[in-house]
Amino acid sequence: MKISLSQIETFYWVARLKSFHAASRHQHLTQPTISARIHELESAVGHRLFERNAQGAELTPKGASFLKKAEKLLHLADNMLAEEADPMRGLLRLGSNESSALMGLAEFFESLHEHYPALRVELTIDVGASLRARLGAGGLDFAILTDPSTHPHVGDVLLGDSDMCWVGKKGTVKAGTVLSPSDLAGMPLLTVPAPSSLHALNMAWFASARVSPPHLNTCNSLAVMLRLVVSGIAVAIMPRAILQRELDDGSIEALKVTRPVPALPIYASFPLIGDTTVFRDIAQMARGALMNSSLIR
Repeated sequence: MKISLSQIETFYWVARLKSFHAASRHQHLTQPTISARIHELESAVGHRLFERNAQGAELTPKGASFLKKAEKLLHLADNMLAEEADPMRGLLRLGSNESSALMGLAEFFESLHEHYPALRVELTIDVGASLRARLGAGGLDFAILTDPSTHPHVGDVLLGDSDMCWVGKKGTVKAGTVLSPSDLAGMPLLTVPAPSSLHALNMAWFASARVSPPHLNTCNSLAVMLRLVVSGIAVAIMPRAILQRELDDGSIEALKVTRPVPALPIYASFPLIGDTTVFRDIAQMARGALMNSSLIR
């Protein structure tokens, strides 16, 4: 029995994701198809490649050895296709955090369409923790997020840092007042729910002064958070770039604080499979769009 490239690719994703179910989602195939391909491959090579258990699928020693050969073969196949065809066509499953989506996504999409006109995009907006999990499980092809991935087979490119600041409705405090963490802890506060980088930033900012805020409300949309801040419902730490219009027209003001608010880094993340040159090029397009929007510096 001959081995097919489709069997090798399916084997690779089951091995990397450690799950037949996750591989079926990643390859847009039914789980019986995934199982059939692995069964055919194991029959062809003459030994078991995986041990199935309650946690998923673990490589056997011979499976681990076979994986190294499979990676070389897939890398060669990627290089052959890159030389003969448009390197990006079909569907790109793109994830983005909300601040990047609000500020630079339109220009980023224009760049993608210009360079890869055959590409279709499936966009997911979510917090970084959720995007990282989906990327590591094979549910996304590329993501813009505020935390680098810890997955061994996901690569990260630092795009830049996003300036953050405390903001409130104009007149929330007396002009010139400098607020301490204790002062702010006594106000109604608003942030994105955990797990998110913005929630973690809030908690770390207060923790650095050994203060625990008792009135921390959450909202899963930065756009809605901004409307609530404008209405005077709460104060919040938010990316300065998405507030610029409201800062300019006086709807809100940046609050002066005793402790600086750290910037949040923004990354592009993608699977480390085959030739990653195209994804690194896409990361540069994302960097340009986010810099032009002033979200990062």
